[in-house]
Amino acid sequence: MAQRTSTERDYRGRLNRVLLHIEQHLDTPLRLADLADLACFSPYHFHRIFTAFLGEPLGDYVRRLRLERAALHLTYTPSPITELALAAGYETPSAFTRAFVAHFGVPPSEYRAQHRPARPSPHRPAHQAAHQAAQFERRPGARLLELTETFTGDPTMTPELRTIDPMPVIYVRRIGPYQEAAAAAFAALGQFAGPRGLIGPGSKMLGVSHDDPLVTEAGKLRYDACLTVPPERTPTGDLGEVGCKTLDGGRYAVFLHQGPYQQLQRSYDQIFKGWLPQSGERLRDAPCFELYLNTPMDTAPDALRTEIWIPLV
Repeated sequence: MAQRTSTERDYRGRLNRVLLHIEQHLDTPLRLADLADLACFSPYHFHRIFTAFLGEPLGDYVRRLRLERAALHLTYTPSPITELALAAGYETPSAFTRAFVAHFGVPPSEYRAQHRPARPSPHRPAHQAAHQAAQFERRPGARLLELTETFTGDPTMTPELRTIDPMPVIYVRRIGPYQEAAAAAFAALGQFAGPRGLIGPGSKMLGVSHDDPLVTEAGKLRYDACLTVPPERTPTGDLGEVGCKTLDGGRYAVFLHQGPYQQLQRSYDQIFKGWLPQSGERLRDAPCFELYLNTPMDTAPDALRTEIWIPLV
């Protein structure tokens, strides 16, 4: 059993390298032979192993990620459909439309019309503005907004804008409903990092939720549990299912979610439907991430504090 577990972790680690490469190169052709070489498998065996671990063939996986990314751009950006078709690897808008309809059930233009967030009116009545302002408590000396359950899309909300350097992390990926995937991923990460002394006073625990639950089915959501490590302490050798990567630096809008993790999706909805459309900001093509300021191990659910980092151009 121990040998089987070790082999499975080794396979996960090798596949992690491939998944990271795919996510970073969705705009470029991805050849089976190159990906198999990256995972140190023969192309024939790689295809079978990939399907067994991911639950879908390589081609279907890449196609789905590209279509789901296009759906997000349709929702949150004004990108032309022709441009999205080319970015998704389709030579013509008609081919892209056929694939999009097969996956989402409606053409891209109709999907955009159905999902485009409504832009809040700048002419709110004074009593409404006062009522909404009363729902928030700003931290002294900071511009960080604490999101509450009563938020309904206040166009005056202003997050803290931060610019950071790239962050090297080690991570473990799990796939499935976010709550389950996060718990399993952090358990595995802790089992690796704890005995090696990689968790210290300056460590940051982060989570990367790669997919939108409104676009991707729950069983295919990708979640990375991450731990910051100084470059000089980055582990080497056989890491099994643990991977190393660098979270993008650059500009971010940072919001503070206070409360249970189960309500994080509501905060994301508030950000993307309330703040983003009227902010004048444009999203950068990089994943959002969460920075956990405390943990449920010693904190009541209502007192949990999580920063939500939204990448901006």
